[in-house]
Amino acid sequence: MAIKNAKAHAAAIVAASVAGLTVIFTSILMQSVDPLLAATLRYCVASLSVLPFLIWNWPAVRKMSRRDFFAISALGVLFYFLFPFLFNQSLELTTAARGSLIMSLLPIMALSIGAAFKVETLSLAAFKVETLSLFKVLGCGLAIIGVGLSVYDGLALGIVGADALTGDMIMIIAVTVAASFTVFSKRYFQKYGSWAVSYIAICAGFLVPLPVTAMVIDFGVLPELTANELTLLLLLGTLGVPVQFGLFSWSLNQLGPSRGSMYIVMMPITATILAVIALNETLTPLFVAGLVLIVGAIILVNREPKASL
Repeated sequence: MAIKNAKAHAAAIVAASVAGLTVIFTSILMQSVDPLLAATLRYCVASLSVLPFLIWNWPAVRKMSRRDFFAISALGVLFYFLFPFLFNQSLELTTAARGSLIMSLLPIMALSIGAAFKVETLSLAAFKVETLSLFKVLGCGLAIIGVGLSVYDGLALGIVGADALTGDMIMIIAVTVAASFTVFSKRYFQKYGSWAVSYIAICAGFLVPLPVTAMVIDFGVLPELTANELTLLLLLGTLGVPVQFGLFSWSLNQLGPSRGSMYIVMMPITATILAVIALNETLTPLFVAGLVLIVGAIILVNREPKASL
């Protein structure tokens, strides 16, 4: 049991760290590539990379009921198409550090959605999600203050303008979409396994919207993509999808969403450090203060009574 939990914790740490890398890769890519084109190409690569595993596990997939198959596909479109599109659009307008910090609100957003829909997604066996503890209330309050400090420090200092604020708002919508997937996908992870569900969801996220995106996207620009842009797309489609989301989904299934999602706090830390190094982004005192509050908020939200462990 100890080994199993150790592997799950390690998987969550790796997934969160890779997520920080994808923020930087996406931020660089958004300087020259259309957000919808980037999302489509990224998940085309991801679908091709998981296709052999999907074929290998097809007997297990065939056991899924039609209703569950369509539900998983719908969640896949939500998480593997709408979320990356909003994510890309946001990072075209705001900075990688600010965007990743807002992304760290995912556990708290998932808790709120779970409470609203009375889904026990962020609970352990004896602690229902709709029963909000003092720690959870304090955590949500700290998170709101932390994001407020971090997101609006640049506006107050005159460093960034309305575009950054718009990007921040889009990222909040993206977090809501991702949190919804986290809440409503748990039953399918438990029923069919995280990897099988992830395979179907990734392929659906690419194939279902394809007839529409194919009419909107200008694929004539593909020959103009540079070697660096193609490399980033390849990394985002492999390391940033099957590895990142696969490990994260598996860790959530093993640890539970409340404990597993706590590791998302590592994403803004990794992304912020890399943003300062690779993108020459600057940190303000308010941003650092907001980051500290976000860390404290997620720790508080994930505190559970010993009886529930």
